[in-house]
Amino acid sequence: MFSMRAVALVLVCMAVMAEGSKQKLLQEELEDAVLTKTGTKIATSKLFRTGEPVGDFPEPSDPRMNLKSPKKWQATFATNVGSFNVIVHRDWSPKGADRFYSLVMNDFYDGARFFRYADNFVVQWGLKGTPQIDSLYENGANIMDDPQFKSNTKGRITFATSGPNTRSTQVFVNLADNTFLDNQGFTPFGELASEDDLNIFLRKINAEYGEKANQNKIIHEGNQLYLNSHFPHMSYIKSEMVKVLEE
Repeated sequence: MFSMRAVALVLVCMAVMAEGSKQKLLQEELEDAVLTKTGTKIATSKLFRTGEPVGDFPEPSDPRMNLKSPKKWQATFATNVGSFNVIVHRDWSPKGADRFYSLVMNDFYDGARFFRYADNFVVQWGLKGTPQIDSLYENGANIMDDPQFKSNTKGRITFATSGPNTRSTQVFVNLADNTFLDNQGFTPFGELASEDDLNIFLRKINAEYGEKANQNKIIHEGNQLYLNSHFPHMSYIKSEMVKVLEE
């Protein structure tokens, strides 16, 4: 028979081991973490992932949607017509880069359609097509403008706006040198990584629907009720991932 003292010693050892395992897990989480704009660390396991309940998607004020972008990073988007890479430069547009990073890190663009194709001008996307989520970012989620550092040349990516300080979730890729946009508050925050990436937009993404899709219907009816039935062949994003190039 074990003595009471021996049993107590075993229990203490088990408690110490359990606490050690807990601390190790916490340390691993902190190492695999992202920074908010206030300097707080958030474990990547706490970010939203596709497949989780829609009601769990972070609101605009949630720390998970206020992440600080690395200085330089690559976003890779897998679409139904091929993959493309975007290189984001935080020094081009800090607020824009932070918002885009927050969206990508929370899988916002999964399922998003390329709903606007203006030939020789832009391809636009950035409505998730899930009304419960898009409605969160329709009002009260805008970020302030950044100073203009770079021009809207071919292959660069920029937030869409409806006036000063109205950037939210929608972005576009310039299909041409649209430098006339520079003095209208359209500030590029990144660029397509290569000619192959640009060719996805010029030759692969479906252009047949042009600018026919109604943005308000996308927001309020979503992919299921609106886009899938009226624009069944519209190209879309399947998944997104981040690779940090420079901290």
